[in-house]
Amino acid sequence: MTRAVEVVDSRRLTGPNIHARSPGAVIELRFGADVEVDGFIARWRDALTRGLATLGWTAQLHVRRFEDLDGGQGAELWFRAEVDRLYAATELNDWAVAQAEADPADSADPDPELARLGALAKLEQDQRRGVLELIAAAQDRGVPWLLDDDELSLGYFGGSESWPLGELPGPERVDWSGVRAGPVALITGTNGKTTTTRLLARIVSKQGLRVGNTSTDGLYVHEQLVEPGDWTGPGGARAVLRNPAIDLALLEAARGGLLRRGAGVNSCRVAVITNVAQDHLGEYGVFDLETMAAAKGIVATIVEPEGRVVLGAECPAVVTWAHGRELPAPIVWFSTDPDNPTLRGALAVGGEVWTVLDGQLCRLQDAEIVPLCGVDELPLSLGGLARHNVQNALAAAAAARGLGIDDAAIVAGLREFGASAQDNPGRARLWIADNRPSLLLDFAHNLAGVAAIAELVRGLGEQAGTQVCFGMPGDRSDAELRAIGAALADFAPRRVILRELPDYLRGRELGVIPPLLEQGLREGGYRGAITHAADEVASLDAAVQDAAAGELIVVLVHTEREPVDAWLREHGWRPGP
Repeated sequence: MTRAVEVVDSRRLTGPNIHARSPGAVIELRFGADVEVDGFIARWRDALTRGLATLGWTAQLHVRRFEDLDGGQGAELWFRAEVDRLYAATELNDWAVAQAEADPADSADPDPELARLGALAKLEQDQRRGVLELIAAAQDRGVPWLLDDDELSLGYFGGSESWPLGELPGPERVDWSGVRAGPVALITGTNGKTTTTRLLARIVSKQGLRVGNTSTDGLYVHEQLVEPGDWTGPGGARAVLRNPAIDLALLEAARGGLLRRGAGVNSCRVAVITNVAQDHLGEYGVFDLETMAAAKGIVATIVEPEGRVVLGAECPAVVTWAHGRELPAPIVWFSTDPDNPTLRGALAVGGEVWTVLDGQLCRLQDAEIVPLCGVDELPLSLGGLARHNVQNALAAAAAARGLGIDDAAIVAGLREFGASAQDNPGRARLWIADNRPSLLLDFAHNLAGVAAIAELVRGLGEQAGTQVCFGMPGDRSDAELRAIGAALADFAPRRVILRELPDYLRGRELGVIPPLLEQGLREGGYRGAITHAADEVASLDAAVQDAAAGELIVVLVHTEREPVDAWLREHGWRPGP
């Protein structure tokens, strides 16, 4: 039997989040058609207020209502809680929802569950005794702090000191002269965030600074991978910020981490939002671009006043979100189009913008135009054909400027990054071999990403033929999979090879996703050949088997990096120009 009120998720938000800049507890609900939602939320408020009073807590409450893709009603119910009681706060939220569902006649007074929650909160606070005092003392001194289930740290990098929970000193015993802040940038966006972060790391290194960065690919120190995996959440931020071997942190902030736990830091020097496009809608109560922009916009709300908020002016969702919004630091807009109306509007009021003029990446403010380097000097841009990477270069250059990096270092990084296949693995990389087809590998995995690579392929000129190798993770709806399948027709391929992603099924069975992609292709009017393959290497084997010299094989959602690298070496392909 389906519950009238379904609890989708109940969790802690440990950092700045879509509800507020404060930590708290949130519960995500879906309501049946017969539920009077306003009345339910009112009962939740009453129950939570009663529970807070019983525990001796006070809290700010916030409700975010939404409509799902089928027109159903849902809500996130959040309240602020101190970081020394977040586990208990989450259970209190669960209790309040249960009370809102229950028949008032069944409620006990006093409720024994509240007594249990009080004991749980006391235990949690005892385990974190002294945390709030140290945090308050740090905030009074402008010192950043980081907290997890094991330890509390004050300061960043070489100016950081950590203590295990349960062994925290009093504020008077801390050598405050030895703990200090350091520069941090947060980079997010539907597409381009990893490339922008990698390029920005190269630019920062040209200034002579030791850089650490996180990404969906791993944790990096001095541009060297030290731990593979997705490190875009708060855990990755802590690992970099507590590392004494670096001077500056670049933290890629993915949508999932921002919505699941909040930002990994409470403030930053620079925030970058490259773009917001349709992808992953339907998770964490986000069903439209407006809310997705607000989720990614979390990073912009925590920028220090002397910092910069770097935003992509070619993305309507970002422009709409930022319009009229009070952000804590100046906005720096970027676009490859110098006539972009958002850029023009910013220039008219003295703002800083980055764009392309006469083939040059330029910084503009007031009447000053500062050319930095030619688009054709960017290895990343493939001679200017990869327009999406020109946008990423503008974002990275603007962010570097906000971090205090000088123009010489910015230019040096722009001119160098992308020349080596190891600089930006898996992103818009051409491979060539004598008398064989060329290969183009990219991670494009949503409609906007596929469109960007299709534009690049058209710019490469007429090919003897094009084949596309493609697969998708299972955490998209059937409709989304059919839509992205239909988009593959933009490559005008003679054949499409649809493959499984065995490591990214995410709840689906093998054999389900490729037929949905094929259905989308056919419904979109594609009449060419479609075949299936077991994985990425198998799709490459199939593509090259009957490919002619001069053909182009486009491999998208490139995830099997090590096996494909080995395949490329074995078959004699080398990085292209």
